[in-house]
Amino acid sequence: MKVTAPLLSLIVFFLIIVNVCYAQGQSRKITVYTDDFAGSDYSLGVGKYDHISLIKFGISIVRSVKVPAGMKVTLYERDNFQGESLILTDDANMRHIMGKGFGQVIQNVSLIVAELPTDVPTGPVATIYKDNFSGASKNLASGYYEFFEFGGIDNDQLSSVKIPKGMKVTLYEHTESGGKSLVLTSDASISFLKEKSFNDATSSIHVEVIPEPAIPVVLPIVVLPQPVPSVVIPVPVVEEIVDDPAFPMVTIYQGNFSGLSKRFAPGRYDMGVLGIGNDQLSSVKVPDGVRLRLYEQAGFKGKSILVEEDANAEYFDANKFNNLTSSLVVELTPRVTIYQDDYAGEVKSFEPGYYYVNELGIGNDELSSVKVLPGVWVLLFDGNNYSGRSLLLTENTSADFIAGRDFDNITSSMIVGKTNDPLPLVTLYQEDFSAPLKKLSPGEYPLLEIGNNTVSSIEIPRGLRVTLYDEGAYGGKSLTLTKSLRADVFKSLGFNDVTSSVIIEQRDPRDLFVTIYTDSYKGIAQELTPGRYLARDLITGDQLSSVRVPEGMQAMLYERDYFKGFYSMIDRNTDYTGFKMFDNLYSSIIVEDIFNPRVVAVPVQIIPPPVEIQEEAPVELAQSPTVVYSYDPPCEMSEKEYYSALKAVESKPFSDDKMATARLVTKEKCLTNEQIRSIAILFNFESQTLEFVEYAYDLATEKSTYYSLDDVFKFMSSKEAFTKFLSSK
Repeated sequence: MKVTAPLLSLIVFFLIIVNVCYAQGQSRKITVYTDDFAGSDYSLGVGKYDHISLIKFGISIVRSVKVPAGMKVTLYERDNFQGESLILTDDANMRHIMGKGFGQVIQNVSLIVAELPTDVPTGPVATIYKDNFSGASKNLASGYYEFFEFGGIDNDQLSSVKIPKGMKVTLYEHTESGGKSLVLTSDASISFLKEKSFNDATSSIHVEVIPEPAIPVVLPIVVLPQPVPSVVIPVPVVEEIVDDPAFPMVTIYQGNFSGLSKRFAPGRYDMGVLGIGNDQLSSVKVPDGVRLRLYEQAGFKGKSILVEEDANAEYFDANKFNNLTSSLVVELTPRVTIYQDDYAGEVKSFEPGYYYVNELGIGNDELSSVKVLPGVWVLLFDGNNYSGRSLLLTENTSADFIAGRDFDNITSSMIVGKTNDPLPLVTLYQEDFSAPLKKLSPGEYPLLEIGNNTVSSIEIPRGLRVTLYDEGAYGGKSLTLTKSLRADVFKSLGFNDVTSSVIIEQRDPRDLFVTIYTDSYKGIAQELTPGRYLARDLITGDQLSSVRVPEGMQAMLYERDYFKGFYSMIDRNTDYTGFKMFDNLYSSIIVEDIFNPRVVAVPVQIIPPPVEIQEEAPVELAQSPTVVYSYDPPCEMSEKEYYSALKAVESKPFSDDKMATARLVTKEKCLTNEQIRSIAILFNFESQTLEFVEYAYDLATEKSTYYSLDDVFKFMSSKEAFTKFLSSK
């Protein structure tokens, strides 16, 4: 058939329409990935996707998402759209997802895809760039942003900013608005940032919309008699002055501890009252008990520096703050002071921290009164090691008050905390975190005053351990908790509305952090509380050799920075020295608390009935019955066996020998997924990695999450073979 020109034009037009419709259809879908815009991926349209749906699509974990304009993704940390959520309206890489607490193997995520309403007004945005108004970029609306939210711009990689009229952007040197800062209200090029020593130095950002100035109201001019001029003497703006004449004061100097000087009590002092001139400060003396914050601009604005001890001119030169101060704040160092008598006798002061009996300084069981400065609280214990009865104080407390609480001369240990730390108070609720019943400090409560059988949820600050009992005087069943618990979990455990007595204990401070070492539990050490730690956060560098993990915590160690590469999850002390593969391997870490609440029956003492003794014949007295407990230990490969197995497999030079050894050392053992993963990556060929993972399935104790082992494979063919294998199980 002959194709005429009009017919050809019509066909071309039709194909264009089809392609446009197809492209629009594709653009209305988001794409999820199992790696950083890599690995397995799947495109999803508007709808709800639970964890099983994602697994069917080959998505065992969501580590990055591409979101086209006009679409929105709500990511949930648990299945069935439960738990914490994360809303995404543009592309989110792995760094962003991980920084927000998602993208972990242990999560069974679910998500909802929706279209954004077209009539939603959009506000102004600032744009950050990796290069000079070019390269990777990211639009930021009003709000606070950490480096992992900078899109394609890495930490300390920002080089320019475009700022529309009416917006203000503050760049910070460190995360969480820490370190030095730079305020911008107009576009900033790379040359400008270099001039301000802020190129490639940003780790967090605050974007604000500047409110429009109010329109001045014009009032009629009224001529008033002129008052007699008077001299106005500026006075410092003081937030609080301590009434203790012996309280130490800060001294500032115009020169290096020379020239003009002036002393300041705690308070706020603007430019007009510095006494040595504006931009003239070169050294300071800061005694114990106070600290000093200096500001570059008047009105306590601009970049600042915190000084907590004497500092000379050389120090200020090195920190680029010599002759820059225009305002300052003198602050009380948060602390408490304990006294042997009523604000008299032996005395000692403490900054926030944990203090045992031998650190109190006034003797054991000698405390009678306490002064609590603003910014801190103190928790007193009548036993050493933060045990026994306790008394929480948030203000000055006389000897009469402490005696009235039956706490005079019995303190053996104490905790001093900052006001912004959670108070060590447990809150009991009648409903799901509503209708509060009682706030309790650490101690023993044999019978709740709020009435029995009314507790449905509980809020517990980190560091406390709470044991609930369903009978008074700590009898019946018990439930031990270290984290807050919702009403639905109480119900699932069969412990809703049954609590009659409570014991609240302070956990040992050493059980609240993981410790990493550069050698076998020695060398350079660093304590890590729950959180995410990149390579730059670890003082051990790439020399991590051992880890102490207390009960109730776990650490996930990653081979590469930004939580990438091979990883290992540990929940006990682990020493890698002597293991070539793991020693000095890990570069980033995630530390978490473990929380597995379970109900335990309180043992009941069995008293045998009295035995009647017949006079006519001697009778052997019955003995107290012997209670025999049966215990079947969990099937597991011990830590010693595990490391011996790793060393044996790793030592074999050829893959066939590795496989034979791997089968031998795991025969009739029970292995966790982490143990299987660690052995699987030792093979030289991926086909043998697949062979071992399939062989080890019958040995696995965590079959419900066995799919997570797909990250040991690099090739898609291996991943598909592994998925097919699991589908047959």
